[in-house]
Amino acid sequence: ILEKSRTSSLGKPISAAFFQASLFLFLLICGLAVFVLGTSYYDQFPTNTSGLFKIGLSALYLLTAILSRKIDLLRPYWRLMYAFFAASMVNGVAWYFAIYLREGLFEVLQVSTATTPGMTFAKLLEASLTVGTILVLVKLSGDDLPSLFIRKGKLRWSLRIGVLALVNFTAAGILLAVNRDFDIKAMIPDLPWWLVFSLANGFMEELWFRGLFLGRLQELVGAGGALWMTSIWFGVMHVFAVYVSGIGALVFMALTFTLGFAFALVMQKTKNIWGATLFHATADFHWLIALGF
Repeated sequence: ILEKSRTSSLGKPISAAFFQASLFLFLLICGLAVFVLGTSYYDQFPTNTSGLFKIGLSALYLLTAILSRKIDLLRPYWRLMYAFFAASMVNGVAWYFAIYLREGLFEVLQVSTATTPGMTFAKLLEASLTVGTILVLVKLSGDDLPSLFIRKGKLRWSLRIGVLALVNFTAAGILLAVNRDFDIKAMIPDLPWWLVFSLANGFMEELWFRGLFLGRLQELVGAGGALWMTSIWFGVMHVFAVYVSGIGALVFMALTFTLGFAFALVMQKTKNIWGATLFHATADFHWLIALGF
């Protein structure tokens, strides 16, 4: 009877269940600090425009990772804390580039983000910085590409999912555009640019949100916990997107949360990043067509 009184309804000791819940909450907050407070996509919080916060948060996660690797009790957590460091450094690198280099580079190349080619070029630069930062830092930690889901996995299933999503989402986007009396012929020259934009953004965000974290989180909070956590990060980050407001922001959060959950599930099931990337890219492509920008 005494033993049963120490057990939760799930059959686990209450102390263990409490620890798991506390760990989930702590890691959730760690991610929100990176993807919501640290991002430069908007200026909802003072931290979004603070280079000191971005670099300070990165340094904190790096120090935590180093200490965790040296302390036996904390060693299981060091790879995940290093992943938070890498994800946070993406914000720092992007912020530095935007402040000191981007405008000068665009001026020299005579590129304007007000045009579709310019918008695509800006996304390619952003994706290159994000992917490059993650790959270099993960390599320096001793991990390899398969740890980021950059591997073959179930490639056929990935391609099937990607093609089905491309057909469905593209058709839905065209249908919405037609119902808005949008000139489809005028859209055709932009389609290749939008597709490149979508592929770059899809791979960048899948690597940043899920490739970097799903495997490392799964070791500590399980496959289900990893699904929920990365999806919450993805949804909450997008609630502050500058192109939606009011009740639309909450609807958009629900949309991005469920899509993030689907992307993560595809990545776990196919054991690679490619199916999720194609799925993500087609979702972006859909909205570019539907909204006409």
